[in-house]
Amino acid sequence: ILKMSSEIPSKYNSNEGGWQSDRDILTKLGEPFGSQLAQMFIDSVRAAVGSVVEMTEPEPSKLSIDAWANVNQRGNSNALHIHPGCPWSGSYYVALEPNCAGEIYFQDPRTTALMNNHPFNPFNATNHVSIKPEPGMMLIFPSFVFHGVKPYQGNSPRIMIAFNLR
Repeated sequence: ILKMSSEIPSKYNSNEGGWQSDRDILTKLGEPFGSQLAQMFIDSVRAAVGSVVEMTEPEPSKLSIDAWANVNQRGNSNALHIHPGCPWSGSYYVALEPNCAGEIYFQDPRTTALMNNHPFNPFNATNHVSIKPEPGMMLIFPSFVFHGVKPYQGNSPRIMIAFNLR
């Protein structure tokens, strides 16, 4: 990913600085890595959704994944955004320095939730929740939830692969 980021111009979507690949990173990573990551993404969504609702297994031919890499250097961030056109998204953290900011944050899309302070509300009436990523961490979330990345302060790159499952 670092080699690609030095050779291929960045796409600019939500990234503020940093580098973002095309949405075909799984193909560019080649075998066996691309298919292993794709299966890991599918399995993670299946586990996350299956932990809260009973679900019917979709036919594998009806699933598609688009994925892209993000490389943030010191001071880079990602603006608040959503991923339209798909139900589930995720972030897999490849590398980053611990305790160097770069947290992913989520904004509760329900404005009325600000009126409800309840211990089971993860947003805790602030309308935002931040998660400090670690290498190897996988986050799964509904694509309609606004999210962004706070400025990263590490000396080595923050590398992650984002995906949408359609």
